[in-house]
Amino acid sequence: MKKLLLLTIMLSLTLTLLEAKKNDDIDNVALATLLLRDGLIQKADDALKNVDLEDKTLDLVRFYTLKALVALKQGLYKESNNFFLESMKAGQEDKAIFLYMAQNSFKLKEYKESLGYLNGAGELAFEKPSLFSLRAELHWLLEQKEQSFEVLEKGMLKFPQEYTLLKQRFFYYMSLELYQGALNDARLYLTHAEVDEKSALVFVSAFKNAHQLDDAIALGEELLLQFNKSAKLTAMLAYLYIDKGMFQTAADLFDKASIRDEQFTKESAELYRRAKNFVLSLYKNSQLLDAKEKLKQRIAIYLEYEAYEKVVVSHNALKRSGLIEDENIRYALAYSYYMVGDFDACEKELKQLKQADLFKKATELRKNIQQCKTDGWECKL
Repeated sequence: MKKLLLLTIMLSLTLTLLEAKKNDDIDNVALATLLLRDGLIQKADDALKNVDLEDKTLDLVRFYTLKALVALKQGLYKESNNFFLESMKAGQEDKAIFLYMAQNSFKLKEYKESLGYLNGAGELAFEKPSLFSLRAELHWLLEQKEQSFEVLEKGMLKFPQEYTLLKQRFFYYMSLELYQGALNDARLYLTHAEVDEKSALVFVSAFKNAHQLDDAIALGEELLLQFNKSAKLTAMLAYLYIDKGMFQTAADLFDKASIRDEQFTKESAELYRRAKNFVLSLYKNSQLLDAKEKLKQRIAIYLEYEAYEKVVVSHNALKRSGLIEDENIRYALAYSYYMVGDFDACEKELKQLKQADLFKKATELRKNIQQCKTDGWECKL
């Protein structure tokens, strides 16, 4: 639309500019047109500032239209609309002007005015799917929900292959918590439109963010058949299963995702741990490249299945890696020494704890140690 308007201006002014050059008299309107075409916005603006408004031969329609287009390019949307209005006062009859003004007003968040300009464009406002989309969004922002759906319905009837309108209605349904309608639109879009991984993630995320886990999982499983090599989609589905408390399924999905993206290896090991599948948890942990992260997670796995002697054996490794300075790790080591009956080593680690919550736990542990030393039958190991 903009290119057509600018081209019309250019064709009518190019000969004028050439003639002006012969007479060593610069036609600034024609010059501004060429500069605007070449993307030299500031220079076009400077040229227009040199135009003599007292010149009786000046084409005011072209002048103000160019001023409006330059202002638009500069992001001066209010000024752009003012210049478009001046061009109409001067006799501008091109209805396309209203479309520019509608878009400018939309960017200014003047939604009522934008809708008014869109109506002023007449039939031009119904020639592109994007204009149906704009009209629907304007009604939506003006709290005219019913009209939004009516506009989208008309747009989809006129442009049955334009699935962006269907996607827009999907988000309106989600906003109104009409999840069945949203799910139907999502499936229609994913069936008929050209869908990429990013679009698939957007639809699943929408249901996830709305806490509609069952719909999100159902849609995610369907899409995973189509995008079975997508690590991101696989991981997103895994997170959904975590929210459902299905740790084994989540772990298996993270395991699959980690084949294509190693960043999910740690999550896979962690979820196998939470699922009490310690063999696979340790196996996935062994694949971590970060030695420090590997050791930290391995300690958590050992603690989970009560392999306290393995934690104790890791003491030197914890010191070398610096993890021992993490008081939670130090307490885990102290607790492991307690559980294997090495109370002196336990006390040595407990003495170095300063964190308030861990200091309280250390006090309880010391009571248990004393009880163990006093009466072995009452020892709580």
